[in-house]
Amino acid sequence: MIRFNPNINFMKLGKYIFPISLIIMLISILLVFLIKMNLGIDFTSGTRFDMTLLNDGKYIKIEQIEDAIKKTELKNNFTVKELGAEKTKNAQIFSIISQQSFDETNIANTIVGHLKINPESYTPNQATTISPKMGEELVNSAFLSLGIAIILILVYITIRFNSFFALSSILALIHDVSITIAVFIVFGLEISLPIIAAFLTILGYSLNDTIVVFDRIRENLNLSKKNENVFSITNKSVNQTLSRTILTSLTTLIVLIILYFVGSYLIKLFTFALIIGVIIGTYSSIFIASFSFTILYNKYSHLLNKPESEENQN
Repeated sequence: MIRFNPNINFMKLGKYIFPISLIIMLISILLVFLIKMNLGIDFTSGTRFDMTLLNDGKYIKIEQIEDAIKKTELKNNFTVKELGAEKTKNAQIFSIISQQSFDETNIANTIVGHLKINPESYTPNQATTISPKMGEELVNSAFLSLGIAIILILVYITIRFNSFFALSSILALIHDVSITIAVFIVFGLEISLPIIAAFLTILGYSLNDTIVVFDRIRENLNLSKKNENVFSITNKSVNQTLSRTILTSLTTLIVLIILYFVGSYLIKLFTFALIIGVIIGTYSSIFIASFSFTILYNKYSHLLNKPESEENQN
């Protein structure tokens, strides 16, 4: 068995890293409100049409597809994406998305005619249309899901631990999700319902990681001596759970990275969000959740109804 007994002074590092993290989090939140997100048709309403084109070994450029569609009723009101992970030597899959409803057959025939290929060279894969009303309902449901998740987490942590742990965990969760969303905004990546599911998954993963550390902090607080300060207790707790944290994150990342390289376009976006979330979640459980709890407990522990040790004895 490999012994891993680190003695890293995370709390000392946290004095410098924590303020920087808060600044990055605030910038990320500002980006969410100031920069328009690249929302999928799940939220904006519209039509998505995926089609496979046989290219006889001659690569078809996205610009060629765009030139063809501009001749239709869509004009410039559309975007074209190639689902690169699913292309082969003789076939490519394109996704045509527009907030305006359109006739998929007419679009496909126009593309085939423009490319001067055999009419049998294309296969319609899927066509999805979201009405404005449905899009509005999906937006409301997405925000409601995130809101309910955060409230339930706050209640759960407060009951299981105390309010200091709860506030610290919520700060870490907001940090994780806001930065992940900011990355999608900066790179112009599409945010759809599967991505919202990824954000909820990030909440769960980050919370699980944080609870493991918090559980050890609470245990060490109960076993601590009166003259031992909370900074040293938290630091010891983080070091004791570090091996578990690293192993869990690495095994999760390995699976996600494999999925990213073999998955389709939507799977790539989903796994990309999770990869960011796992990395940031692991980081935040140490430098955001643990450090912010230490600050709160060190300054305001007298506000608790009972000392931590009495709570657990009862």
